[in-house]
Amino acid sequence: MLKRNVRGGKPSDYPRLPFHGLRCAQLISSATVSIIMAYFMHFLKKENIPMPWTFIVLLSISLATLVSLLVTIVLYNFTFLSPRFNSMLNGGIGLFWAVGLGMLSWSISTSHVLNKACTGRAWGSEAGAGVCRDYKALWSMTLVGTASTFIALALDLHTWKKSTRRGAYVMPEDDKDAQKLKDLKTARVRSEGYEAPREQAVTNSTGSTMAWQEQEQDIGYHNRYGAEDHQPHGPLDAEEIKDMGYHNRFFRD
Repeated sequence: MLKRNVRGGKPSDYPRLPFHGLRCAQLISSATVSIIMAYFMHFLKKENIPMPWTFIVLLSISLATLVSLLVTIVLYNFTFLSPRFNSMLNGGIGLFWAVGLGMLSWSISTSHVLNKACTGRAWGSEAGAGVCRDYKALWSMTLVGTASTFIALALDLHTWKKSTRRGAYVMPEDDKDAQKLKDLKTARVRSEGYEAPREQAVTNSTGSTMAWQEQEQDIGYHNRYGAEDHQPHGPLDAEEIKDMGYHNRFFRD
């Protein structure tokens, strides 16, 4: 079963508020740029006017950002979003955002759209004023998309560096105590099957042999003493034989 934003029991290193705040800025800017570009390109195609490369680049990068946000939010919520993987996505997307912003700024520089008020008097008609407002919104959202993507890239790099720094495992105190106990048990098991050094074995063997010889001598001494004390009698004396014969005759009579 998949756990939310966890890989190996470890939660994401991304700080929640900056991470989701930047993603919201990317989402809003990308959606706004996509809608404005689709609106402009629809009327240009209707009037059979060639599509400017600026519009193609901005539409492509805004759609790519939306797809990237969808993929990474799925990874973040259901598996684990790697900062390294996300940094590669944001790096590539940020580069194209910067190109699109540069192309858009250059194309509207001659009309001075950003410096003029979006009114009918300034543009000659309400339609022109509406186009002015659309361009200002497009440029503003392109700037927000570029800035938020590069800030998200900086957050990815910071999070990646932090996770790499924390990659060195530090054993908790409880685990240290458990490891010490395990090492003690291992040493005890090894000591039971441990062979004594050769010199110590020879010394112990010599000492045991001497002690055994002393014990045998002591046992032999007691055996000799006991033999003298409890030695069975030899041949019967003459008096005892006569006495036995006397009793035999007495009983025989």
